[in-house]
Amino acid sequence: MGDLNKIIEEAWKCRDNPEVLLRKFQEVFEDYRGNAVFLFEYANASDFMEKEDEEIPLYQMAIKLGLSGKMKTQAEIQLGSSLSITGENESAIEILSRVNMETGDPAALAFLCIVLFRYEQLKKSLKTALSIIVSVKQGLLSEYKEALSQYVEEIC
Repeated sequence: MGDLNKIIEEAWKCRDNPEVLLRKFQEVFEDYRGNAVFLFEYANASDFMEKEDEEIPLYQMAIKLGLSGKMKTQAEIQLGSSLSITGENESAIEILSRVNMETGDPAALAFLCIVLFRYEQLKKSLKTALSIIVSVKQGLLSEYKEALSQYVEEIC
């Protein structure tokens, strides 16, 4: 893994020259195509260059190969976002909903709301965001939870 970490680090040093960044991953693809971390980083580089058609299969392979923890969550969120950009909103909603439910990560929720908005499910987007906000135990939310919950239910 040491060599791989060095390859990834060296590639990302070229972020100011995206073509070189991507080429660094392409040059060693055959050597690391079975490595989930490499595929995730390669997908990130493609994502950085807004090459959704290239990054989507890379994220999918990385996840299938057993990416775990924070990196898996990040890959799934980025996959969902990329799928939405390419018009695959139903798949994006499915992935981001699951990640949100499994991890409670607010980034997953934010991207889910954006995808719902893009998919013209404005009320569902608002209801999803407000449902999470109402569940937070900060400030005066607990005092208004019952009223806010009723208002949220009225949205859809």
